[in-house]
Amino acid sequence: MNVAADNTGKREAILESANKVFLEVGFGAASMDVIANEAQVSKQTVYNHFGSKEELFAAMVRTSCDKMTLAFAEAAKDGNPEKTLRAIARHFMNVVFSEEKLAMHRILMAEVPRFPELGRVYYQSGPAIIRKFLADYFVEQNKRGTLKVNNPQFTAEQFISMVTCCRLRSELGVEPLPNDDEKQRYIDNAVTIIIKACRP
Repeated sequence: MNVAADNTGKREAILESANKVFLEVGFGAASMDVIANEAQVSKQTVYNHFGSKEELFAAMVRTSCDKMTLAFAEAAKDGNPEKTLRAIARHFMNVVFSEEKLAMHRILMAEVPRFPELGRVYYQSGPAIIRKFLADYFVEQNKRGTLKVNNPQFTAEQFISMVTCCRLRSELGVEPLPNDDEKQRYIDNAVTIIIKACRP
């Protein structure tokens, strides 16, 4: 048996199980024993891969984030900022507006008052990485002369906020999840604003 492949398989099983358990009972009530049982591995195996429940949560968030940044990097190969930003926004919205991500976000908001460190772990393992990717993308476009972005970090944050500003209504149950046409309107508006504001 390939030991590396076996370890990778166990790690993925643990992450999938952690995601399931966290969604079912929340961070505070989730135990490493339950996660190990769900993943069909020993608790020691879980600790061998992740030293604590906080590290496991961070790895789970980072894994999802890594998938997004890979998709963003692929979109960035296009060379056309408008097309790239549309592709990034579309992929980002499809992820953050999934029922699973909305449920995880609700759980996170409920748990942070009891586990303040959880908010920092989540932000640094997920949103901060996405924002850095976009900020770096804007810096690169400045160098190429395709855009003129005076504050790449600030612009990255605003762009993300523009395409996700309706998420609160869905999280609160005020409105259903936006459909594809509604998502596209948010994307079109956000991209148009950024491209016009940052035209060289």
